[in-house]
Amino acid sequence: MRAFVSTFVLASLVIGIGGCNQRVAQTPPPKPAPPVVAKTIVDPLDLISLEDMAEPQAGLPFKLEPYVTPQRLLVFTSHGPIRVDVLLWIDDKPYDHALEELVDHVLTLADANQDGKATWEELANQPELRSGQFGNLSFEDPRQRKQNIDRYDTNRNGWVDRAEVPRMVSRSSARTEAFSVRRTSYAVNRSRTDSPLRQLLDENGNGVIDHDEITSAAHRLRLRDLDDDEIVTPMELITSSGSSMDDMTRRGDRRRFFGGQGMFTLDDNTPWNDLLYAMQENYERGGQLQLDKFPKDNLLHTIDADGDGVLHRDELPKLASLPPEYELTIRFGGDLKEQPRIAMVPFKKSSAEPITRTDEVAVNLGSDWLVFRTRDNVSSEFAHQQAENLLQIYDGNRDGYLEESELPEQGTNINFALADKDEDEKLYVEEIEASLLQRNWIQRCHIRLQGIDGDDPLFRAIDPNRDTRLSARELQQLKSQLSQMDVDQSQSVEFEEIPALLVFEFFRGDQDNNPVVPQLYSESQDATATSNLTPEWFQGMDYNGDGDISLREFLGTPAQFSELDADHDGFITDAEVLSHPNLF
Repeated sequence: MRAFVSTFVLASLVIGIGGCNQRVAQTPPPKPAPPVVAKTIVDPLDLISLEDMAEPQAGLPFKLEPYVTPQRLLVFTSHGPIRVDVLLWIDDKPYDHALEELVDHVLTLADANQDGKATWEELANQPELRSGQFGNLSFEDPRQRKQNIDRYDTNRNGWVDRAEVPRMVSRSSARTEAFSVRRTSYAVNRSRTDSPLRQLLDENGNGVIDHDEITSAAHRLRLRDLDDDEIVTPMELITSSGSSMDDMTRRGDRRRFFGGQGMFTLDDNTPWNDLLYAMQENYERGGQLQLDKFPKDNLLHTIDADGDGVLHRDELPKLASLPPEYELTIRFGGDLKEQPRIAMVPFKKSSAEPITRTDEVAVNLGSDWLVFRTRDNVSSEFAHQQAENLLQIYDGNRDGYLEESELPEQGTNINFALADKDEDEKLYVEEIEASLLQRNWIQRCHIRLQGIDGDDPLFRAIDPNRDTRLSARELQQLKSQLSQMDVDQSQSVEFEEIPALLVFEFFRGDQDNNPVVPQLYSESQDATATSNLTPEWFQGMDYNGDGDISLREFLGTPAQFSELDADHDGFITDAEVLSHPNLF
């Protein structure tokens, strides 16, 4: 169905739609025509409007959705690069459409005298832009004003061209789109090297978890259970190792840009020489890229046009036309009750099925775990509640609106005069909400992608339920889990046998350079779900909430424990309790 809709829309859509991938050719001097201030989103053949495409159409048994221009990624893994297409949504609209609305609004502001010519001088004079109310760089200072105009008016014609607006909203003089990919280094080996758990288990420091270390691993981890609750958390591992949280959280950021690049976007601006260099550095330590080291089903074999088994620069552009192995959908804002924030589907029958959590999707590639996350610091969906909170806090006389004397601009970042659109010297909750939404409009349309460090790949491998803690049952199974990693049956786990971890985060909002690493350092406090029929005494005894009752937790007699523990694995589950309803 997706293929049908995509084909229909692509065949019908006039190639003039703006957005992240738009490339506008500039008219050469002496004097190009001024840009026309008009919307560029065109209805395909005027048959179905973009708004109507989200609704069921008469005579059609399915719901049409707007076409989403994919962001094509090439991600480097241990066994070679893979293709991932990313579909971005903002507030229930395709990313391109949401960005176009912002561009249209900025161009309208730039045509203050409504003569049909959008100029940078007019735009810089607009109060919203001049004071940075959109989240853009301020134009208040005369020197800053000139620097901003010089930075964004790339063709120096004085007019605000559509292709120049995304530069301003992304605060970038080098990019033409508001979706940006930050440079990220290849993290396969680094994720293994930096694994705190690997370092802890490798007691003799020889880089290998040998047979004796595998045997003693569970005992050594139990010694890190500082609160003696039969649960070992990452925080306890860090605390007992003597490492400071500051060092652990910043280490990845300091090293993120060392080594070959780990990801590229595939489009008209892809630096193919850089891409080839990165692959040679990642896979051949700078040597010529030989295809015989990659699995036969890797996409690199399909672009070897001359069949010589070596990849050359002129063969790389074909990567952009290859079908993706996975399609990743990311939704920021909007109604997330019906649609998940993040979802990924495989496009090849042989591809592994992704595992999805609220803000994360992960796929086991065998030697690697590939993880995508979202982080949203623009709370557009909470703007109304924020506006009501501000009204409640600052409305001192409780008359239902804010006067200028009641609203401090410092701390709220709301300019009273700009927010008071009807100039009645009163700010009602709707005007406050509109000001909040305008203030983060640019941030809502600026999405960044970056690889992040910090997660422990070995910890993830031995924590199958991904609750970011090791239960007594998981510790009991630890020797078996480590032994399963011993692919070559050498009675030890070598460096390369530890799964690597590649984590990429889509985020919007703040301009920080140190993205949060939530999985390793934040603990899950949710108890494991049990049946509604499970008796209350079970949950009462399960004081650490791991879904099992150990012998230490059990308050009955050893004989009763043995009778309930039907499989004699040392734990009582809710299923085993339900099979003995009359024992208590």
